Formats: sequence, C-alpha cells, structure tokens
Amino acid sequence: MNEKLIPLIVQDASTKQVLSLFYCNEESVRLMAQTGFVWRYSRSKGMQMRKGDTSGNLQKVRELLYDCDNDAVLAIVDQQGEGACHTGTWSCFTARKMRPWGVLDELCGVIAKRKSEPKAGAYTSQLVQSPRQLAEKLTEEAGELGEALLEKPDAEVVWEAADLLYFTLVALENRGIDAEKVLEELKRRRK
Repeated sequence: MNEKLIPLIVQDASTKQVLSLFYCNEESVRLMAQTGFVWRYSRSKGMQMRKGDTSGNLQKVRELLYDCDNDAVLAIVDQQGEGACHTGTWSCFTARKMRPWGVLDELCGVIAKRKSEPKAGAYTSQLVQSPRQLAEKLTEEAGELGEALLEKPDAEVVWEAADLLYFTLVALENRGIDAEKVLEELKRRRK
C-alpha cells in the first residue's frame, strides 16, 4: 500500500523547531487524524508506523497543515519524551532543544557568560556579583515601569519594560534559574 508518498515535516509546537522529516501517504494522514499521533510510512519496512512506539517518544498532533500544492504535510506536535530522533537527540537535525526566543535567548546567553566569565567594567558582570544591588535595581525598575504606565508616552513604557525584563533575566541567572522555568510556570498557570 505504497501509494503516492509525500514529505511529512514534524515541527515542535512550543519551540517551533523542526524535529523530523518523514514520508507519509493517505493512510498515514488518516491515522494521524484518527489517533492524534504522528504516523509515517516506513519505506524500508513497507508499512505504517506510529512515531515513538519503540522509543516511547510519541508526537501528539496539534495540527496538520498542507502546503499550497498539497504535496507536503506539516505536523505541528507536542513532542513527548526525550526527543524525536531515533538516535536519542531532541531533533533529527540537532541534538539540542532550541528556544524560539530570538534576542531574549541571545541576551540570556550573554548574561550567563558574564556570570561565568566576568568582564571587567561590564555592568552585567557587576550585577551578577551583587545580589543586593540587583534586588534594588529590580525594585527601582518595577516602580519606573509602573510610573510610565500611568503617565508617560508608549516609548517610555517600552523602555522601562525592557529594563525590567533585563534585570529580571539577570536575577534569574544570578540564582541559577533557567528563564525557561518562568515560561513553564506561565504555561502551567494557563491550563
């Protein structure tokens, strides 16, 4: 039952990271719609296979999307378990789980580096060495944001919100708490 095979791209819903590329056919798509999990057509075994049955790393389908020509499928999934790849990594394309934070992820990296490798004269390095100064700056910046929200133009609200976010990220790094934990807590509260 190897009717027309089409590419099946699997993307993690939370990170937006591409996890895998498989092939599927009409039966695979029907099984995904019916069961809510990723199914693929194994060319080497000549059969339908539910992704993760062997490893336990199932992929729960949130949405199936077709490209504009209906010749490829994008499965947006909640990755369960340790990862998507049969080698045990998070993705078939990279071992690490990426975060879709852009500049925030970059900033977290800079803050972590300033903590592990202090740079003389760098404000972030100074802050991570002084929890009291950091706590005072957080209090100050929260007040400035509150004031800006009440009586300042939008540009100043944005400025103060950026300051507060920066100092919050420094405080989390100072405590050894991955900022991802805050997002997980927000996600937990939303449920």
